[in-house]
Amino acid sequence: MNKKGIHVVSRGVIVDQDHILLAYDPRPYPNHYYELNTPFYYLPGGHIDFQESASNALIREIKEETGFEAAIEKFLGIIEHAWNFPGDEVCCHTHEINLIYKFSITELKFGDKVPQKEEHVAFEWLPTDSLYEIDLRPLPLKSALSKWLEGTNDNIFWSTMK
Repeated sequence: MNKKGIHVVSRGVIVDQDHILLAYDPRPYPNHYYELNTPFYYLPGGHIDFQESASNALIREIKEETGFEAAIEKFLGIIEHAWNFPGDEVCCHTHEINLIYKFSITELKFGDKVPQKEEHVAFEWLPTDSLYEIDLRPLPLKSALSKWLEGTNDNIFWSTMK
């Protein structure tokens, strides 16, 4: 991948009983952590393929990562973010445009263990009120998610770009 390119990804929010499902890399030494192998959380999802809609990309990514069929509920917004952490040069990309959807999985509820279908993606249910206490990336997600979950967000576009 071109590290200088812009990556367009589709990510999803699933909440049950005031807990949000977040993804992380469970490998002991992944090659793309930004700060001395510090793990962080992110929303489930991934890259949009050429000629694939963002919603279909999310459904595909959830199936690949968990084995479950996802259903899109609604579009929440867009987050544009450039990574500016030490070690970015080892990352697969440093500029993302994230299209964020709310989605559901009929067979999955808070407390259920989510199958790990890919070695670099695992999942954990975390309380929604802990978003400001965890390392959640990209960073604008903390503010955007709290507003989206409250239903008070008038600005569906968040950017860290100048």
